[in-house]
Amino acid sequence: MNRRLQYLLWFFLVLAVGLALFWQFAPLPDASGRLARLPISGLGFSGEELPLSDVEKTVFEHAHSLKRLYKVGSQILIVQVIDASGDRHAIHDPLYCFRGAGWEVASSRDLDVPGGSARLLQLQRKSEAVEVAYWITDGHARHASPLRYRWQTALRRLSMGNSGAEPVLVMLQPVNSTAVDWPSVFSRFPEILDL
Repeated sequence: MNRRLQYLLWFFLVLAVGLALFWQFAPLPDASGRLARLPISGLGFSGEELPLSDVEKTVFEHAHSLKRLYKVGSQILIVQVIDASGDRHAIHDPLYCFRGAGWEVASSRDLDVPGGSARLLQLQRKSEAVEVAYWITDGHARHASPLRYRWQTALRRLSMGNSGAEPVLVMLQPVNSTAVDWPSVFSRFPEILDL
């Protein structure tokens, strides 16, 4: 191979590494502002801040996380929202976390929400049973696909944030084990869909 071709290959290699580092470390707007705008109380709901557990503090150390207890009508829910723009590993398929905590998935189905769909899980562990709803949103569309989340964040990184807002994971879990009237929750607490 001649010298000119070697220099050209080295130039493109250095250029590729430089662009990869630029894309990796260039700061992009996060979703912390959207999390901060979620009200603590409103016309059909009231809430209070909850502390993160020690495990959550470790997992979400470099991510923005919100954890609150909300009373929506007669339903009491734990709401957790995670913006993983500071640490992509903070958001992954929630099923891994639930299974890792000893829960078994008794059922899983789509739940229609304005602007898309959520995933509704019925979880069981020994004699306990809980229901969890979760979705990923960029403020416009809602879905429950971890693969789609990965594509969204990769495209966002490649486009330097021009492909859309940072997607966040939203999880809702009732404190009591009764079945949740999700349409009523969303009509009384529409702000949860504005994230």
